[in-house]
Amino acid sequence: MMRLPLALVLFVIACAPPQPAPAARGGPASPAPTIAATPSITALAWRRIADLPTPRSEIAAAVLRGVIYVVGGLGGGNLVETYANERWSAGPRYPLTVDHAMAAAVDTQAGAGIYVFGGNTNGVATARSFRLLGDQGWREVAAMPAPRAQGAAVAIGEKIYVVGGAATDRLVSPTYVYDSAADRWTTAAPIPTPRDHLGAAALGGRVCAVGGRRLSLLQNLAAFECYDPSTDGWTAMADAPTARGGIGAASAGGRLIVAGGEQPAGTFREVEVFDPATGRWSRLPDLVNPRHGLGVVAVGSTLFVIGGGPVPGASQTAVCEALDLR
Repeated sequence: MMRLPLALVLFVIACAPPQPAPAARGGPASPAPTIAATPSITALAWRRIADLPTPRSEIAAAVLRGVIYVVGGLGGGNLVETYANERWSAGPRYPLTVDHAMAAAVDTQAGAGIYVFGGNTNGVATARSFRLLGDQGWREVAAMPAPRAQGAAVAIGEKIYVVGGAATDRLVSPTYVYDSAADRWTTAAPIPTPRDHLGAAALGGRVCAVGGRRLSLLQNLAAFECYDPSTDGWTAMADAPTARGGIGAASAGGRLIVAGGEQPAGTFREVEVFDPATGRWSRLPDLVNPRHGLGVVAVGSTLFVIGGGPVPGASQTAVCEALDLR
């Protein structure tokens, strides 16, 4: 049985809106980037874990106290499923049928819970937001200042930062900051490179946003930028080796990890990791099952990839994998 330590690691789902899926390729969507593998890469290997009960992509997910929560998505409707102790269970249904929503978890006394913001309902972005706290079920909280989907949500302490994304058919750049203790929104410095379908995670007290695209699979980005709440400023970092949208990102062991994604020719299997101590990107083992619109989360030193789409566009899989990073 897997012992899951107390952990709060966020992930953001980024993926394509429904569209006809082109033929998939069996391999990576792009040549492997010319970056070094991590020193211990040969000792690491992905392992298959229990499949999602419901195949889905474009999901929202977060981790609270060692439990992974998966919300909505294409193929998922308003279903909520949780993973702990190597098994999936049904959770309380989300109040909306939603995809491309943004999720984060707060583990403080005042605001503890899973938070889900915005997303698309019937193809239209919403600003409505909800909180799940144990057996109390879902409760509506303050709506975002404006509708948004396809962005990323990252929690640092009691505050959650919503970055990037789109409002139905246009990119949005303002950074929204939700105070979970006060149930109140403020606006912070805009992301320098507006994009949707990006990944983001907390790294060293900063919100780090990577990849994404400009509304189209033909305009994938490698941009990597970090926001510092103490200065209300963004800093450009070393570009990711692979330009891609529809990715997932998480932080583990003080590093930022990016996986999956899509382009018209196929889905990505590359897994890349940024180490702030060296300022360099390196490689982890490729995904066994390439996909986009996946969930990427970390619980302790274990990285999980959940569901997603095996081919570009509106496709779904139930496949889940884990990588032990010790």
